[in-house]
Amino acid sequence: MIVNVIPEIKTWSDIEVFSYSVPADLTNKIKIGALVEIPLGRNKIRGVVESLKNSNDKTLYKMKNIISVIDDFVLPEIYFDVVKWISEYYLCSLGDALSLFLPPAVKRPKAGIRDKELGIRESQNIKLTKEQQLVFEKLKLNLTAKNKNPALIHGVTGSGKTEIYIKLTEEALALGKSVIILVPEIMLTPQTVERFEEIFGDKIALRHSKLSRSEKYHTFYDFYTGSKPILIGPRSALLIPSKNLGLIIVDEEQEDSYKQDLSPRYHAVELAKFIAQSLKSLLVVGSATPRIKTYYQAQNGIVDLHELSLRHNKDKLPHAEIVDLKDEIRAENFSPISRKLKEEMDRVLLNKDQVLLFLNRRGNATFVACRDCGHVILCHNCSIPMVYHLNETEHFLNCHHCDRREAVPTHCPECHSQRIKYFGSGIDKIETEIRSLYPDKRISKVDSKTIRTKSDYTKFFQKFKKGEIDIVIGTQMIAKGLDIPNVDLVGIISADTGLHLPHYRASEKSFELLTQVSGRSGRADKIGQTIIQTYWPESAPVVAAKDHDYKSFYQSEISERQKFNYPPFCYLVRVIAEDADEDKAKKEIMKLSEKLKQNNLEFIGPGVCFYSRLHNKYRYHLIIKMDKYPNEKIVAMAKANRHLIWDAEPTNLL
Repeated sequence: MIVNVIPEIKTWSDIEVFSYSVPADLTNKIKIGALVEIPLGRNKIRGVVESLKNSNDKTLYKMKNIISVIDDFVLPEIYFDVVKWISEYYLCSLGDALSLFLPPAVKRPKAGIRDKELGIRESQNIKLTKEQQLVFEKLKLNLTAKNKNPALIHGVTGSGKTEIYIKLTEEALALGKSVIILVPEIMLTPQTVERFEEIFGDKIALRHSKLSRSEKYHTFYDFYTGSKPILIGPRSALLIPSKNLGLIIVDEEQEDSYKQDLSPRYHAVELAKFIAQSLKSLLVVGSATPRIKTYYQAQNGIVDLHELSLRHNKDKLPHAEIVDLKDEIRAENFSPISRKLKEEMDRVLLNKDQVLLFLNRRGNATFVACRDCGHVILCHNCSIPMVYHLNETEHFLNCHHCDRREAVPTHCPECHSQRIKYFGSGIDKIETEIRSLYPDKRISKVDSKTIRTKSDYTKFFQKFKKGEIDIVIGTQMIAKGLDIPNVDLVGIISADTGLHLPHYRASEKSFELLTQVSGRSGRADKIGQTIIQTYWPESAPVVAAKDHDYKSFYQSEISERQKFNYPPFCYLVRVIAEDADEDKAKKEIMKLSEKLKQNNLEFIGPGVCFYSRLHNKYRYHLIIKMDKYPNEKIVAMAKANRHLIWDAEPTNLL
């Protein structure tokens, strides 16, 4: 017997499928989709049997034998279509795409994860509002429909999307189907996970990056075999194959964490659409601020739209007010805390309620410069400003890309002046200010340096929930997943972070973040309030976020996209050339631009990336625009230039 095998490796040639002969003792174990060990060059690697060939076929070379059949894993045949789609759409090799769906390679997996001792109980105590019930009934019918569109639940923050997810999961299980629930990050969405565990107990498998290899192995097989029919996790949870998949739920579908940074650079929402279509499953995505692309598809009948306009058991959204920081300067208030925000904090804290302050910048000062010559201290590896950090024991400069640390200079390295100045405000500076204003209050800072593990986050979350923290100061880690009844005020220290970045989605991302953060206040029986501080009080995302008005923001944004021909009116592919030698990186991107011109393909650039050097590599890029995608010419160019970074439908253009 002869078989064609896709190896679990990034291949750099046009040949991506290899033929092997099957020893007689393995013949009965071989089938399409079988996981096998094969020799490739001098290495022994894994691969999957793609097809069987007639053993009478003549070959021009001596064929190597398959070494062994691994485990009882068989990739369902329908997933070969998924693998080929990923390879073509996200411009990677077949082996690269295939590797996403294989079980972890563990020689001697330790004993399985001990299940939580949770009883299974029905969600009868979950009472849906009229709005929720109407959405649920429509989606319930779609679970058994032959032809299914993906569905978007567009619900304001606190509208109760999770309750609908739980009810739909119960229905899918009753039909004998399995369910995948994607969340942006397990660590930052404890309440969503807790709700499902309360209802479904040990039917749930959790997948996330903090699991050991053995734990990942057992989680994979628990869901693959159906012993645990519910899988909850970030984007990687979508990659455990299931022939019996009936429902995929993507919560907070607008989050960029659903896009993979490394090859294959897939987007989990787009991949979920293809998997659901292939397996005839129902895909439900939910968000208070859906991606412009998703809402556009909903407006044009490609995605079914379901609206939740009211908060669960409440009519009103938090009142929001904009503070123009230019007025604060005119009033000689140079504190990062405006007079209005200070007044509202005093009121809320007097009532024994809690305050959430948001600034999406770590550190104490965002850059350090010489006041005489203007020299800015840059990272030696990344050519971007070093951020000043100050804590109780030390002060230092830190690069937020490569994590390089340096001592704070006492003299300017250019002109040797001692007039070193710290510019901008980071979360550390805000913490110092708040502690000086409220020395008797319990204050906690939340960012990626203070919250490193799920255990760290759980401890913080439980303390905040119990009312043991009065004021939380946080980065975007606090923008989602927090449902704390006593938070009566959200203060957005600066709404302008990211607003003016050179990216067509800058306004969209700013609006999403401001709306999500604002939605943390006014839970339970409180209406809540949000203070938005900004130097651009009339900008569209700030005004729309203040009014909780997604639709007006969408209308203004979609007209701009159409005017300048940006997605969803076209497709983008970003190509990056990186090299420690700047001339080489520049020549590679220029060479590609000439090929694009020869093929009459539209593109922007080439040019230097916004982050011109990262991790000691110089970076040049160009952005290809297409009316239709995938594009055969682009696929051929990507195969011929795999030393470049190809990013289809990029979320990051910096």
